[in-house]
Amino acid sequence: MHSRVPASFIFRLCRTPYIMLRVLKGLVRKHITVNLDYNLKNGYSFPLSQISIKITNLCNLRCKMCAQWGEKGYNFDKPPEVLREVVPLEIYKKMVDDVAHLKPIIYIWGGEPFLYKDLIPLIAYMKEKKFVTSIVTNGVKLKENAEEIVERGWEVLMLSLDGPREIHDEIRGVKGCFDTLSRGINTIQELKRQKNKTLPYVMIFVTITRDNAPLLDQIMEIGDEIGIDSMIIYYSWFTTEEIGNKHISVMKEKLDCIPEAWKGYLFDYKQIDIEALQDTVRRIKQKKYTYPYMFIPDISIEDIPRYYKEPSYMFGYDNCVAPWLIAEIMPNGDVSPCRDYPDYIVGNIKENSIVDIFNNERYRKFRLALKESGGLFPICARCCGLMGF
Repeated sequence: MHSRVPASFIFRLCRTPYIMLRVLKGLVRKHITVNLDYNLKNGYSFPLSQISIKITNLCNLRCKMCAQWGEKGYNFDKPPEVLREVVPLEIYKKMVDDVAHLKPIIYIWGGEPFLYKDLIPLIAYMKEKKFVTSIVTNGVKLKENAEEIVERGWEVLMLSLDGPREIHDEIRGVKGCFDTLSRGINTIQELKRQKNKTLPYVMIFVTITRDNAPLLDQIMEIGDEIGIDSMIIYYSWFTTEEIGNKHISVMKEKLDCIPEAWKGYLFDYKQIDIEALQDTVRRIKQKKYTYPYMFIPDISIEDIPRYYKEPSYMFGYDNCVAPWLIAEIMPNGDVSPCRDYPDYIVGNIKENSIVDIFNNERYRKFRLALKESGGLFPICARCCGLMGF
């Protein structure tokens, strides 16, 4: 099982046929043809469908639930010089040239991508090479870059919204960032109208937390007010000490790796008011909005309590195929098969082509170890790569 993309999301893309075709191609690859590669006994996979670039570790916010910079964020244990490491623009350009014949979808995140000093020229180069790009940003630097974004035709902006003004600012750790985000979105949408442009699509990400769980319908109303194009609501990614220790055991046995990233996801989601969350989800499903939306993972309202109270339960998500489709590039150029738990490194784009890395011995070893573990590692139970991709 994988999360289903509502038809309304696809219909919205009809305004830009080339994006719709790329997305449909990706969905066919994810749901159908990847099974051919998954069943290979040697761990190979063809072709590379998406490149995810964590372009920087640096961030200008301190969101409570963030596994990197939140209350238990794993970046706090890293030396400053490690956190400042980045891949030079010319290396990224070479990588783009190496995969130009494949045209994988590019997904850029961080940290905060706009803190990478060459983000604008990098995306300009990707656009020149006809790549479809999506950028995850907190919106703090959106307004000042709006003209470039609209004029260049960036395809997708993914922006985080955590609640009404006071709640959003409290969760994000910086007063005024709700208004900054709203102004940025308004500027983007106004420029699109002025220039008669369709792009970028403005997609909102909502991560459910203890603070905003009862307020999701209010967040949906805000989406209508500021004029977004779509919204994805995540039930949250988290883990427990018990699951983390099981993950250590498996990774050590099969890959000679002692994982650490999972510690950033140690949140007690039993604090969430589950009944209030169920009520607000019901209210949302009873209304109509001007934009399409989806909840991830794709579970029923009745299953919401189990999602938080039984964090090992998989809800039918029985195998992760992300390592057969995506290459995950870290800020220093390291490549990992896993986005959220990038402990196992398979290569570095400063030293080798991403095309070669994608099927090298270490990458194939990871895929085979995942299959030998039943298609999932213990940590996969509440992971975006499994349930959200």
